[in-house]
Amino acid sequence: MVGTVATPLARATTTGNAASATVPVPPPHSLTVFLPVHNEATTIEAVVEAFYDQVIRPTAATLLICEDGSTDGTGEVLDRLETRFPMVLEKGGARKGYADAVRDGLRRVETPLVFFADSDGQYYPEDFWKLLPYAQDYDMVIGRKVNREEPFHRIALSRGFHVLAKTITGVPLQDMDCGFRLLRRETVDAILPEVGSLPYSFWAEFTILAYRRGLRILEVPVSHRSRLNGTTSIYKWERLPAIVVRQFLGLTTLSRRLRAIDQVGPR
Repeated sequence: MVGTVATPLARATTTGNAASATVPVPPPHSLTVFLPVHNEATTIEAVVEAFYDQVIRPTAATLLICEDGSTDGTGEVLDRLETRFPMVLEKGGARKGYADAVRDGLRRVETPLVFFADSDGQYYPEDFWKLLPYAQDYDMVIGRKVNREEPFHRIALSRGFHVLAKTITGVPLQDMDCGFRLLRRETVDAILPEVGSLPYSFWAEFTILAYRRGLRILEVPVSHRSRLNGTTSIYKWERLPAIVVRQFLGLTTLSRRLRAIDQVGPR
């Protein structure tokens, strides 16, 4: 059951079971599963195994892993995993940061569909099957985290950002920055070159731009859990003031860009 609102965006109102025999499997070689990785040496093996069992093997998808300047031995773990699982592995070099690493990875996608998931183990790979049924009718299907499992300051920062972003941009989405989504390559090609105002909220900016360009977007409830190991290195207490200022300035810049888009109209 899908609840539709009077915009290109809609919201799925049922959670359902993760996998279903009635969900059509995409044709072979039509899907890329993209996992960005940074400093996940102790957990990335379990994450890759889970995605392989739940998504890649049943769909014959291509696995794309982009390692972003890890310093904890993640690269060595991925080298070993590459001998077990067929994958396209991009690794090495200095740390780019989340936004640039995701951007570079998306440019490598060659299949009609890409399933993106953060690799910290907070998402359940089987929830891919909740997104897939809507892939034919929407340009982007985004997970909406249910019972978000993160530290209080992360949740407060995220909620504050979303309130401000929705106020400024008018995008009626509950979890526009969710790192668990299924999208068409045409969507990537159309929106990716425009993303650049919110370095700490890559997917929020991507979603806002897609919405204002008139793309069809659906939000589907997905499960969420605590990180399998450790904490994020980005949102530490001492960095929060600078991040808040950068986000506010980025939203201000994005707002000006959106006004220019509105003058041109949807593509």
